[in-house]
Amino acid sequence: MKRFLMAAAAAAALSASFVMPAAAQNRTVITQDGSANGAASVQNGRENRTIIGQNGRRNYSRAVQDGRRNFIRMEQAGSRNEAVTEQAGRDNLAVTGQDGRRLSAGIYQNGRGNVSGVAQIGNGSVATTDQVGTNNTTGVIQVGNGHDADVVQRGNGNITVVVQGGQ
Repeated sequence: MKRFLMAAAAAAALSASFVMPAAAQNRTVITQDGSANGAASVQNGRENRTIIGQNGRRNYSRAVQDGRRNFIRMEQAGSRNEAVTEQAGRDNLAVTGQDGRRLSAGIYQNGRGNVSGVAQIGNGSVATTDQVGTNNTTGVIQVGNGHDADVVQRGNGNITVVVQGGQ
């Protein structure tokens, strides 16, 4: 009798696994190496992805997504850097890469099909992109110290590229 009940339970569990539909899950991967780093990820919706990697000291990353099929990737090395990305809508992409000290990057997107990237190497630079609409693209590259870039785009199909260098 015991074998029969175990076989029946196994068959029920196996048949239930074939009946259940696959759920479209959100996914977050956070990897930190160093000391006193902080990272947060909040996802609402479906099929959103976040990858955060930090190496160094006292770096902070925050990713917030609301919608569907949005992707965020943030990488930081050095110390006291901050990266914040917030996306609402669907099919948006945001990438941040920073290496240095006291760098700050903020990406804010609302809409569909928007792409934004920030790359900073140096010390004390600030980059912010803010996009609302459809199919907007922003790229900011800052190399050196003390640079400031603030990009705001409203509408559809806008493209902005900022490249700054020097001390």
